[in-house]
Amino acid sequence: MSKNTITTKQHVRASFRDAAYTNLNIGMAESYFGAFMLALGMSEVTAGLGTVIPQFLGVLVQLLSIRSFFTRYSLKRRMILFLSLQALSLIPLILAGTLRWNSPVLIIGILGLYWASLLSLNPPWNRLIGHTVPAPFRSRFFAIRGQFAQLAVFLGLIASGVTLYWARGEGQELTVYVGIFALGFVLKCLSIHEVHANHQDYDLAPGSEERLPLSEFLGRLRGTEQGKLITFLFLFFVAVHFSAPYFGPYMLGRLRFNYLEFMAITSFSYFGRMLMFRLLQKRARASRIDKLLLVATVGISLNPLLWAISQAYWWIAGIEFLSGCFWAAFELSTILLYYQKINDRERTSVITYIALLNTTGMLLGSMLGALVMKILPVEWDVYITLFVASTVLRLSLVVFAPQVNFRGQLPQLVPLSLRPALTTLSRLFLGNGKR
Repeated sequence: MSKNTITTKQHVRASFRDAAYTNLNIGMAESYFGAFMLALGMSEVTAGLGTVIPQFLGVLVQLLSIRSFFTRYSLKRRMILFLSLQALSLIPLILAGTLRWNSPVLIIGILGLYWASLLSLNPPWNRLIGHTVPAPFRSRFFAIRGQFAQLAVFLGLIASGVTLYWARGEGQELTVYVGIFALGFVLKCLSIHEVHANHQDYDLAPGSEERLPLSEFLGRLRGTEQGKLITFLFLFFVAVHFSAPYFGPYMLGRLRFNYLEFMAITSFSYFGRMLMFRLLQKRARASRIDKLLLVATVGISLNPLLWAISQAYWWIAGIEFLSGCFWAAFELSTILLYYQKINDRERTSVITYIALLNTTGMLLGSMLGALVMKILPVEWDVYITLFVASTVLRLSLVVFAPQVNFRGQLPQLVPLSLRPALTTLSRLFLGNGKR
């Protein structure tokens, strides 16, 4: 451990600043990766798959990050290494926009490097938070940090959306993408500085970090609470990504939304997340995390069906706001359940394997969705069919939600799933009743 001890308050503040830098990049650059591929002249299906295949390639590379070559280094050094690789991966994207490279294989490969470094960063970051943030404070920590993160994404989306809207009219779309990725590089450098200057350099004691073999991890998926949660998340990601990668191409391609409209729609989702994190900061209880996951799952499941009802702009905006509320609840509940159900010594390995399973589920769902789009008869509306089918798949998996008495909860599922969103809306427009 380093000579200069850093307090919990310093760690937390540094984590919030890092969340701002990281999520500005997500809103400004990462959220527009699919749109960037469309701007290079690629098809809607390619752009959709181009947001998922790189994540799968990245998680395969991530498996190397738990090898002894990396784990002999401190958590802080590993984080700096992977942040540096992520920053460097933005340079080929800058070249792609400058030189008009439109090879799907090349762009997907570059994005694969981006995701490999990002996913490899998550396990040491999760373990570092486990060391620095006391367990009683974690629920509030993640809820507050989530608000910082969603606000940063929201601002990044607006900045890039407005600029790209102007650039398309001026014929400078790809030039603006070059600038966006260059700013993303700067933000990654700021994150590197934050980790280097304001996080404790933990040198883990021998035996404090255990590499769990993949075969043993897979063997635990049956008959354990940890296994039930991980299996449920894998299946749910398959169902979600049956349609999720095609929302962006649907808006930009089928509905012909301009960048301002696309930015605003996407921003509504992050605005909903931000408000829900604010609500959960005060109300989330560790003893009710399983129920929160159930509520979030039902809400997310209904989202694509609501998309299929109407193509009206404000209807879609409202659905995206509700979707953001439920995704915030889903993210908070899953990360807290990870800390409840995963042994700290095995956390790096287990989080890595969970990322592998979830990304495999995302790829499998996306490929199935692309296959359906290819084989459906011409007279069918492929997007609406995809959205309805995804809703059916998602709802069918609610029965696998961990630690839920499905039969007893069934009459209450839909009204219960709407309650967090309605509470948020009432607080937003009516206040909390106090004067």
